[in-house]
Amino acid sequence: MHIGFRILISVLLILLLFTGCRKDTAAEEQDCFCGQSYAQLHLLQPDTEPEPEPAIAAWIPYFTVTELISSDQHTTRDNIMNYLRDLQDTGINTVFVHVCAFGESIYPSAYYPQLPAAEQFDLMQLFSDACRELGLSFHAWLNPLRLQTKEYTEAQSGDSLLQKWHRNPELRAENLSEWDGRYYLNPAAESTGAFLVGAITELIETYHPDGIHIDDYFYPTVSPEFDAPVFRASGADDLAAWRRGIITSLIQQMYAAVKNADPDIVFSVSPQGNPKANSETQFADVPAWIGETQCCDWIIPQLYYGYENESLPFSELLRQWAALPRNENVKLLTGLAVYKYGQSDPFAGSGADEWLEEKYLPAGQAADALGNSAVSGIALYHGDAVRSLPPDERDALKQVLTAHHHEL
Repeated sequence: MHIGFRILISVLLILLLFTGCRKDTAAEEQDCFCGQSYAQLHLLQPDTEPEPEPAIAAWIPYFTVTELISSDQHTTRDNIMNYLRDLQDTGINTVFVHVCAFGESIYPSAYYPQLPAAEQFDLMQLFSDACRELGLSFHAWLNPLRLQTKEYTEAQSGDSLLQKWHRNPELRAENLSEWDGRYYLNPAAESTGAFLVGAITELIETYHPDGIHIDDYFYPTVSPEFDAPVFRASGADDLAAWRRGIITSLIQQMYAAVKNADPDIVFSVSPQGNPKANSETQFADVPAWIGETQCCDWIIPQLYYGYENESLPFSELLRQWAALPRNENVKLLTGLAVYKYGQSDPFAGSGADEWLEEKYLPAGQAADALGNSAVSGIALYHGDAVRSLPPDERDALKQVLTAHHHEL
C-alpha cells in the first residue's frame, strides 16, 4: 500500500477512535456506548478514573530562543507569547525550552556564564511567566556536559564557577576536558556531579519549572584518547562499561537533585532512537536508567526516522522501545522528527526521499505513537518545524494532537 495513503488512513482511524466510539484496547470485548454523551458515559462508569492527558511536547532549541530576543523586554515577551500561542494552537501542551545549550544560561547563574544576548533581562523568567499564563507545562532543557569552544571560552568574562575553573590551570585540567576544539565537563571528575546537582538545584529553587530535561550529548567521542589517563588510573579494564557507569552515575545524581528540590518536578532524558548507538557511541545505558533503579521520570527516545528508513524503520523502533522493560513509574514518550519534513534523508538508504514525497508523515507518526498503549506522549523536534509545516500538513497534525485532549 502506498505509504502516504497508509498514513492518511492511520490519521483517519485515530480521529475516528477519539471522536466516535473510544474503546479500551485492554478490554475489547466490552460494550461500546457509541453516541452517548461524555456525561452519560461518566454516569455509566462512576468508579473509572480518567486517563492522564498525554504530554504533547515541542522542543524549543537555543537558536529559536535567541531569535525571540529583541532590544527590549516588552517586545521579547510578546515574541515569546506569540510563539507559544502558535504551538498551543496546534495542540502542544508542554515545551522543552533550551535554557543552557553550551555552558551558557539564559538566566543569571552562579554556575554558568549568562548568554550575552540575554544579559539585559532574564529569559528564563519570561518563558516561565508566559507558560504559566498560557497553561503550558514548562521544562528547562540543559546539555549537561557540552560547553563552548576553546577560543570562545577564553574570551569570556565573569565570575561563574565554570569561568573560575577555566581561568585556573589546575582546576581547568581537573574539571574540564577538551576535544576537537571544544570544552566539556570532565565526565569522570567528582566535581562534575556536584556541579550539575548545584546548577539544577539553583534552577529549581529560583524558577520552579515543571520539569528538568537533558538530551543525548554525553561523551563526544568513542576515542580512548579522550580520557586515557583517568581510565588507566581507575583500574578498570573495559572502557565502554566504565564510561557507561560514569554516565549512569551522573544521571542518578541529577535525578536525585530534582527530587530533593521538589518531588513533583519531572526529570526527563532524551537519548538517541537507535539503542545500539546509545550504548556504543554515547555510553548511555538506557535500560538501567528506566529499570528498577529508576533514574528518570520520562524517557524520550529520538525516533527521527521514516517508515521506509532502510536500517531503522520507524514502526520497528517504536515497537522495540514500547517493549523495553521499564519501571512502572517511568513513562515512555517518543521524539518525532518534524524538522525532516520536506527534506531528503541521506542516511535512510532507499527511503531517502520519503520525507520529500509522502504526505502526512508528521501526523501519521504522531497517530501511531499516541495510539500505542505503552506511550504516554510525544515530543516534536522542533517548534519552528511545527510552525512552518504547510497548512494541510499542520492541520492534519493538529487534528491528531487535539484528538488526544480529553476535553475534546
